[in-house]
Amino acid sequence: MSCDRMENDGMRYIDGEMTPVQAAEFERHLAGCETCRRSIAELGRVDSMAGRMRIGDPMDVFWEGYWKSIYRRGERRGAWILILIGAAATVLFVLIEMGRNFGPVTFLKVAVTVLAAGIALLLISVVRERVHQKKTDRYRDIIR
Repeated sequence: MSCDRMENDGMRYIDGEMTPVQAAEFERHLAGCETCRRSIAELGRVDSMAGRMRIGDPMDVFWEGYWKSIYRRGERRGAWILILIGAAATVLFVLIEMGRNFGPVTFLKVAVTVLAAGIALLLISVVRERVHQKKTDRYRDIIR
């Protein structure tokens, strides 16, 4: 047998992907080939170290911190509060105006403005989040 076996069968042996017959044949080869024995020992150490490694995805770390940030929570909470206040004011105004035969509309302008401000704040938050994600995306140059 040649030492080319290491390239073809080395990782299969270490990962336990060989049948018992193939593994026994490879072990017989290892008994007679010092180069392959050293390579298997080295690959075994690398495989052992790789198995102990825990690598976190940087994007996951970023998003975990981002979702907990006070800034994000504040702007989203503020946007939803403004939207709800604007919607409630609009509904209240429509009900009042229906009772008065649609009098002055200044209150409607205020309610619509508050509603628009809430939607705008929410939109700005989402756009800012997308811009930051685009800047920090490691895979932006990869065509998918």
